Amino acid sequence: MEIFRFFPFLFMIIYLAIFFGILYLIYKWVNKFIALKQEHNELLREIIMRMDKR
Repeated sequence: MEIFRFFPFLFMIIYLAIFFGILYLIYKWVNKFIALKQEHNELLREIIMRMDKR
């Protein structure tokens, strides 16, 4: 019966791990999105500069 006392703590730890895992994935996705947006802006600047030179 001792082991049944720890089940609520075990479930709480699992739920917290899932919650923080989801937050981490959102953080990684947002950083990737920002990096791609910056790269896109740099490429557009380069295209505009090359068209101005013509």
